[in-house]
Amino acid sequence: MRKGLIMDLQNIQWKLHLADGSSPDPHEWFKAFATWIQGSPEVFVDVADYSHVEDGPVIFLSGHIVCYSLDGAGRRLGLLYERRQPAEGSNAEKLRESLTSLLKHAQLLEDDETFTRKPKFLAGDIKFIVNNRGIAPNNEATFAALKPELEPLLAKVYGPGAFTLTREPDTRQRFMVYVKAKTPVTVGEALKKLG
Repeated sequence: MRKGLIMDLQNIQWKLHLADGSSPDPHEWFKAFATWIQGSPEVFVDVADYSHVEDGPVIFLSGHIVCYSLDGAGRRLGLLYERRQPAEGSNAEKLRESLTSLLKHAQLLEDDETFTRKPKFLAGDIKFIVNNRGIAPNNEATFAALKPELEPLLAKVYGPGAFTLTREPDTRQRFMVYVKAKTPVTVGEALKKLG
């Protein structure tokens, strides 16, 4: 990436990890996601069960603009937000909108009566991904360009200097940044700080 190049951030993904020891029932997640198809402002079209697939999506809610899944990639379960259609606005606006959407949907799941054991998310343990190698190759130049975009948003959620950002070092992987808060944060607390 050339110095001074302005990146139009697209294909944003966020993954919010489940608390350790969570053993989600795919059938219950399927039912919970299915309730989002009707009555949601987003255009969701279908729910699919991929629980037979290792190291990938378990339950996938397909949408026209955004998709959500119970994701097991990296051998860690969590809620994955995936923006499919181009997003408008500044990078800061896109990052804020996408993270807020992820957290709001995580809160819906934490409060959902469908679950025998309600999911508990670790709002201080998030993965940020750009699912487009053309826009964001997984290298230090991309990290240097995006770090100043991510830090103000995350400082609002966790507090200045109260989190770490670590880039995925394997350049064969998509560009991803592991976000770790230094103290535990709930989904509700994170949403409140985002306003």
